[in-house]
Amino acid sequence: MGWRRKLVALRQRFTRRQRLVMGGTASVVAQVGSYSFPSQNWLYLMIFGIIVFTSAWSPEVHRKG
Repeated sequence: MGWRRKLVALRQRFTRRQRLVMGGTASVVAQVGSYSFPSQNWLYLMIFGIIVFTSAWSPEVHRKG
């Protein structure tokens, strides 16, 4: 399964608010973990958090119509 299909499945599974919380939490955990236990593997969690967080953004909300 490609990453785009996984992202669509994630959007259907979680609500917008749940994606915001999950993405923000993953980003914070990655930052704290990278300072506590430095390694490059925390970057993967940070990328996941950013993708999930930005997938919750809705262009309809910010449209100036």
